[in-house]
Amino acid sequence: MSVTIKDVAKAAGVSTATVSRVLNNSNLISPKTAEKVRNVMHELGYFPNNIARSFAHQSTYIVALVVNIDDATAFNNPFFYQIQYGIEKYICPRGYYLMIVNENTLNLNGTAFSKLFFEKRVDGLILPVSLLRKNLVKKMEEQKFPFVIIGEPENSYDINWVDINNKMAGEISTTHLLNNKYKRIAFVSGNLKDIFNKNRLDGYLTALKKHGLQPEPELIKERGFSKEDGYSIMTDFLELKNPPDGIVFTDNIVAFGALSAIKDQGLNVPGDIGIVSFDNYPVAELSDPKMTTVDIDLFDLGIQAATMLLKEIQLPSATKQQSLLSVQLIKRGTSERN
Repeated sequence: MSVTIKDVAKAAGVSTATVSRVLNNSNLISPKTAEKVRNVMHELGYFPNNIARSFAHQSTYIVALVVNIDDATAFNNPFFYQIQYGIEKYICPRGYYLMIVNENTLNLNGTAFSKLFFEKRVDGLILPVSLLRKNLVKKMEEQKFPFVIIGEPENSYDINWVDINNKMAGEISTTHLLNNKYKRIAFVSGNLKDIFNKNRLDGYLTALKKHGLQPEPELIKERGFSKEDGYSIMTDFLELKNPPDGIVFTDNIVAFGALSAIKDQGLNVPGDIGIVSFDNYPVAELSDPKMTTVDIDLFDLGIQAATMLLKEIQLPSATKQQSLLSVQLIKRGTSERN
């Protein structure tokens, strides 16, 4: 015989109303009681009737994460899974499920996108900032449809968004090299049209200014996307009359290419040149020497995006949330001089 809500209430020593409120993530229930009830549900193998819940609350208990499925690198990239895992880690215990939606489908087929919120196929969306458009924001706001943006918008939209503090990342990485007695610091990023790269550059420039240094255009490059780019950029740097002795890379793969170029020139890291990169995924520890990196917690980014979205779904508010998450420098061999 299947377990009922009454069985859960009896085993947990609470009322059926309390169990119901836990299922609906009510703020009237204390975290301690909610955890107790959820533990009992797990022990008894209780599963709520989500179809009945959906009819009763006019809710699907599904949220969608929009990604570019046509881009194979989206699924090869461990960052995607960290964000997805953070979202699922938060929403699943609260009775919600995650749907992955193709960004290109939404861009190319307006009907497909409209069905998501006009027909209430999902309760809310988590979207990359790359998809943000004024007409899209207007549509969702007119429908009072909950959504959260991952990434800081370039325009001053009054919407819910969460991002990494990229200016802080650029500043602490540059400051670390300066504090380790590197004097000419270069900066290599991806496309500076992207606001996160702009903010990282801003952090780099802020650190230079605080140390009384002027930026030099020949030391700022924005074509870093691959290992080959890193090798080429580093080769160009070393051919300068006065080459840099420290470099901040906003991508680990580009930094690995630069590391190879430095070694091929017979130079030493960190003795001759210091390197700091971004994104502390496992391969950062596989370089020789191990890479100093700015640790970007994408798991927490997913959790914060999901937290914002469920709050907007359950307690719609005119006050929107904007959040920048702190980063941490992981010091390793590419920047630590003896």
